[in-house]
Amino acid sequence: MDNINYKDNYEETNIYTVSKINSYIKNLLAADDNLQDVWVLGEISNFKLHSSGHMYFVLKDENSQIKAVMFRGNNLNLRFMPQDGMKVKVRGDIQVYERRGEYQLYARAIVEAGKGELYLAFERLKEKLKAEGLFAEEHKKKLPLIPQRIAIITSPTGAAIRDIITISLRRFPNLSLLVVPSLVQGTLAAQEMAQKIDFLNRHFTDLDFIILGRGGGSLEELWAFNEEILARSIFDSKIPIVSAVGHETDFTIADFVADLRCPTPSAAAEMTIPNKANLINNLNLLNSKLVRAMRRNIELKAENLNSLRKSLQYYSPENKINQYFQYIDESINRINSQINHQWQLWEERIKKETQRLDSLNPWAVIDRGYSICRKLPDLEIIKKLEQVEIGDGVEVIISDGKIFGNINKKEALPH
Repeated sequence: MDNINYKDNYEETNIYTVSKINSYIKNLLAADDNLQDVWVLGEISNFKLHSSGHMYFVLKDENSQIKAVMFRGNNLNLRFMPQDGMKVKVRGDIQVYERRGEYQLYARAIVEAGKGELYLAFERLKEKLKAEGLFAEEHKKKLPLIPQRIAIITSPTGAAIRDIITISLRRFPNLSLLVVPSLVQGTLAAQEMAQKIDFLNRHFTDLDFIILGRGGGSLEELWAFNEEILARSIFDSKIPIVSAVGHETDFTIADFVADLRCPTPSAAAEMTIPNKANLINNLNLLNSKLVRAMRRNIELKAENLNSLRKSLQYYSPENKINQYFQYIDESINRINSQINHQWQLWEERIKKETQRLDSLNPWAVIDRGYSICRKLPDLEIIKKLEQVEIGDGVEVIISDGKIFGNINKKEALPH
């Protein structure tokens, strides 16, 4: 958009839409580095948390005010809920809301005015260590399921150590606890805690993990856990570190670097130390399941063994031989039965043939009064007259002997 020129005379070329004016002003503000990424000190009024999660409020001082908005994506990390009358420092950009033609502060961070410097230091160190990878998940060391030796770095007189010891020994009575006294507040606390971590890594390498913690307090009281020397000592530790600092809503740099963050010292004992009674109950249940499974497995193996034994008996050489003996006996019986049957058939046949032969036997005919006449000397049976002549010798066979004679006469019988 060209520079606006004010003229008394009316010309169409000098008329602009409202949108163009607001867009022009927006670009002017956006191009001004003094209005970008600024910190503004003021008092909150007309605060409203929208159902969308966005925050709308007015930031004012004794003489003036400015509208402000903090979108949901930025306010999720707030450590407190803003309220009317609260004096704060707001970090953001001055921009124009074109739809209404209003300029306002688009907030990215809000800190209570009394905690501004510490908060800024916290954010700077947090971003630095995060960029170096000290918070990366792949560097986190796993804690053992059933720890045996634990060290606790904390104040020997605070409530935190009493809570940790009481809960730990209640959950696992024969656990070995090594209490390492240390300052947890003040200018020397971070350095002393870092030295204690290094000392344990050199001389107590058999530790399962180290609990580093203290009870709740203000940001200033917990500041030792936000110092770089302690953060790097936690990261370099070969022994896993459990951070248990303050209350559930308190977050420190130590929490982000540690292998496990617990919301309170009491929670550290609850989360890292198993309940021995529950473990025993679970082991008993597993033992019962294992015994039942083994018994069932033995029963199945026994059934399988019996089945194999029966199969072996069936397929054994002795059984095979006995089966062959039985088969031979059955075959012999079958052959004998067939022989007897054939014998009976042959007997019947012989009997019938004998009867038939008997019926055809000449002696049977002779016994009934017939005789056989044979021509001598060749014993040719005489069947017709033409076989003999007068004077030929003949033999007549009768039932009880033979009669010899000569042919004196022959005579043919009429038909």
